[in-house]
Amino acid sequence: MSNSGLYSSVKSAFESAGWAFAEIPDQEVIRAGFEAHHTRVDLHVQAFEKLTTISVVSESPNETSDPAKRERLAELAMRVNQTLTVGNFEMDWEAGRLMFRLSNIFSTSKGDLSIIQGLIHNTVGEMDRIAPLESMIFQCDGPSLAALDLRSLMERDDLLPPVESGDSAT
Repeated sequence: MSNSGLYSSVKSAFESAGWAFAEIPDQEVIRAGFEAHHTRVDLHVQAFEKLTTISVVSESPNETSDPAKRERLAELAMRVNQTLTVGNFEMDWEAGRLMFRLSNIFSTSKGDLSIIQGLIHNTVGEMDRIAPLESMIFQCDGPSLAALDLRSLMERDDLLPPVESGDSAT
C-alpha cells in the first residue's frame, strides 16, 4: 500500500516535532503517546485520503461498568463540550470510557504541517485537562459521587496545567 500525501504529511509532522510514533501496518494510522501535565495521553491519528481529512483521537485508559460513574463521566463530557470551540469528548458507553476527537478537512491533499501538529497538541491538552476531574469520578462512590459538583470543579484553576511558552507536547 502506498501512502497518501496527507498521511505522509502526518508522518512529517511527527518527525519534524521529534515525536515518537508507531505506524499501523496496512492503514494510514499512527499511534503515539505523550507525557502531559496530569497523565499520559495515548492517541492515534488517521488520514482519510478521499476526504482530505485527518482525525486525532485519544482514549482515556480508565473504564468502568458502574452505571453511576458512567453517568457522571457522560455529564463531564457534556459539560466540557459546552466550553469547547473545536473537537469534542465522546463516550464509549459500554466500556465506560471517555475519548476526545478532533478532525480537520484540508483544502489540499498534502494538508498543513502546523495545523496537524496543532490538532495533536489540542488533543493531548484537552485529554490532560479533564484527567483530574475524571480521576475524582473514579475515586468516589455512592453519596460522594452524587455530591461531586462537576460544574464548580471545572472552574478550579489549580486543576489546569501551567501555561508554558514554546513547545509543551513531548
